[in-house]
Amino acid sequence: MSFVRRDCRFSRRAVGCWLALVLGLAAGPAAPAVADDPGVASEPVFTGLTVDGRTLSGRIVALSADRITLADAEGARQEIPFRSLVKLSRPPSSRPDTADGSHLLFPDGDRLRRVIVGATKETTLDVQSHSAIGKLTVPLDSVLGLVLTPPSEAEAFDQLWDRVRREPRSTEVVWLANGDRITGGFLGMDDRAVTLQVDGKPVEIDRTGVVAVGFDPAVVSYPRPASDFLELTMVDGSRLGVTGARLGKGQIEGTSRFGQSIRFPVADLLRVDPRTEAVTYLSERKADAENYVAFLGPTRSYRVDQTVDGHPFQLGGQSYERGLGTQSRAILGYRLKPGDRRFQALVGVDDLAGPLGSVVFRVLTDGKPQFTTPAMTSHDVPRAIDIDVSKAKLLILVTEFGERGDVRDLADWVEARIIR
Repeated sequence: MSFVRRDCRFSRRAVGCWLALVLGLAAGPAAPAVADDPGVASEPVFTGLTVDGRTLSGRIVALSADRITLADAEGARQEIPFRSLVKLSRPPSSRPDTADGSHLLFPDGDRLRRVIVGATKETTLDVQSHSAIGKLTVPLDSVLGLVLTPPSEAEAFDQLWDRVRREPRSTEVVWLANGDRITGGFLGMDDRAVTLQVDGKPVEIDRTGVVAVGFDPAVVSYPRPASDFLELTMVDGSRLGVTGARLGKGQIEGTSRFGQSIRFPVADLLRVDPRTEAVTYLSERKADAENYVAFLGPTRSYRVDQTVDGHPFQLGGQSYERGLGTQSRAILGYRLKPGDRRFQALVGVDDLAGPLGSVVFRVLTDGKPQFTTPAMTSHDVPRAIDIDVSKAKLLILVTEFGERGDVRDLADWVEARIIR
């Protein structure tokens, strides 16, 4: 759907006309605490960001169903409710080795990295993690895909991961090392073969030649918890949604979204993302309207949780999982909802853009400019956005031409979120 003439440039009048059309599109309590061991402090020091933009840091010394407690270097404690916290994180030492072991994909970005995938047993899959999580019995209907033989090169792995996670399919798909693919109904797997039903007959595929298996997304069951929960990212790159999280004797325990109890050392924890009603990511809200204007060549639509050319976000030397990837010139419109209070994001040109990409980022509410950057390149420090949207009806994100047209304009709106 186009709301702006393809030959127009950015102007308040143009956005105002577009805004009028967009506006025409349409006019729980926290869980009880679980006791932990308050006397055990974690070794890693985490940096946190609260919903009101404050930063804090410390070691995790307590964790319950609705709050987390940090202790600073002097031992002073600060208790933070999950609904007041955007994230806790610490820098990774390096990119996890994705070529070592196999990988499980779940919906919504959850995954288990560097695992040994065993055999299926009726409705479950045996998995042995290289990390301290250990052995798990995973319901087969919660798995979106398996990467059994990952490529050794990082870019090839990212492309395969993206294919298994996002490629539309209405049945199971097996990708082979020789480049072929076989589709059919999944019947099972052991250490020797993957078995599909193809044209009504079982077909065994030598597992040594299988690169990945993708399951039909329509039959995957991975419900979001009804209560607040945590997304816990580990140093090996695994990430799981966990309810009932608690800390005791240096170990984090809880129940995964697929119903299995998990336990691992807090020293293996890399990041905590509380998932509450207080924070909504735009990557989980479909844009209510979008418009693209190419400088010369074809336009490219925005992408969710990856750059516009399909890579994981790399901004300012750091990796990010959530966000919107755009290219100049793009306009995205989001209708704001009652209770939406602030818009926050970190913007910049992706590290992979190289020296040629140049982008101007703009944010408007109800057609009124609220934030504008100068032309930015991948060498510029990313800029943080924090805008009051409590009285607005529409949020507009504009990725505008900088210098050199749209050449390598890999524009990242990482962790773009609404604070409610």
